[in-house]
Amino acid sequence: MKDLTKIFHALLGVVSMILTSLIALGRWTWRKIKSSKWLFRSLLIIIILILLFFLVAFVGFTYEENWGRYSWNDEELSDKVEARAFANGKYRVYNKATGKYTTPKVDWVSFPTEGDSLVVYSLNDKRGYLNANTGEIVIDAEKHNYSRAWNFSNGLAAVMVDDNVGFINADCEVMIPFQYEYDYTYGYEPTFCFVFHDGYCEIRVEDDKLGVIDTTGRWVMQPIYDYINAFAGYDYMLVVNDDKQGLIDDQYNFVFPVEYDDVSVVPDGFVLTKDGKKWQVDMDGNIVEPFMYDWTTYLNYPIGYDEDGEIEYAFSDYLQYEVGDKYGLMNRITGEPITPAVYLDINMLSKDLFEVKKADSYSFVLMDKNGNEIHE
Repeated sequence: MKDLTKIFHALLGVVSMILTSLIALGRWTWRKIKSSKWLFRSLLIIIILILLFFLVAFVGFTYEENWGRYSWNDEELSDKVEARAFANGKYRVYNKATGKYTTPKVDWVSFPTEGDSLVVYSLNDKRGYLNANTGEIVIDAEKHNYSRAWNFSNGLAAVMVDDNVGFINADCEVMIPFQYEYDYTYGYEPTFCFVFHDGYCEIRVEDDKLGVIDTTGRWVMQPIYDYINAFAGYDYMLVVNDDKQGLIDDQYNFVFPVEYDDVSVVPDGFVLTKDGKKWQVDMDGNIVEPFMYDWTTYLNYPIGYDEDGEIEYAFSDYLQYEVGDKYGLMNRITGEPITPAVYLDINMLSKDLFEVKKADSYSFVLMDKNGNEIHE
């Protein structure tokens, strides 16, 4: 223990001597520097330059962090115009042909719709419009009280004032009055809502129903539907109301009324589902496939017990087929349906007797091989 104490004291003495020497060297160097005006001034200039360097670097970093360019977020509005991004989340519209900015810093800029060049921009939570081909502001956001706005399409644009939406033209004239309420608290905003496509525009009214107007504001389809959406790759749109489906063409004419459980568009026609039946028609409405289903399951019936007491089953002549989320009975041999797919479950009790679960009452009933319900 005494040896360790001696070693510690020796190390402490060495450290103390080193520190004393450094302090003495520093004082001697400072006296020499002070005694030489040239050396003192040179050192002072170097220190000032170092401080200036760090100050400039700090200012530059702060500027880039808060106001500098974020070029990787730039967006092309047209061949000649782009929205240039800045670090504070703002954008300025830049005309590449003239090499000049055409707008102050704005909150955001939208993309033009096909066939129209006027696009929405936002400044201080107000909306205006600029020309995507020149970058010039056409309708000044600060001069109008548009709290929401949609791109121009077919020469008209939807804008919102005091929670109501109307339509203006490029001269800021009201063409369709502010009569549509904007409220999607309980619903969704359709892709085409408040934007015209080929002369038609979807509108959602206050009771959360969808309709379609033309460019004069006339209702082409009354606002009584829950859902309207285009089929990808086809000139048809699905219409849904109260869980029933229909189909309209691109001119909003009904191809099939809203009375089917499911409507699908296929390359050579349409597939329809209604009341547990599924079939395909051609483009003219002629039936080309009278009986279709999603998939099938084999049905077997019990014939007794094996020597281990396990139930033995025999392979039957029937299949359970599915349409949507319900089941029907079909003949495996002929491929013909015996019942529509209206049951929640089907089980075989014997070679010619079935047990089915009804969708309306959730009760089980007995059914014979011809599909007749014989006992509940």
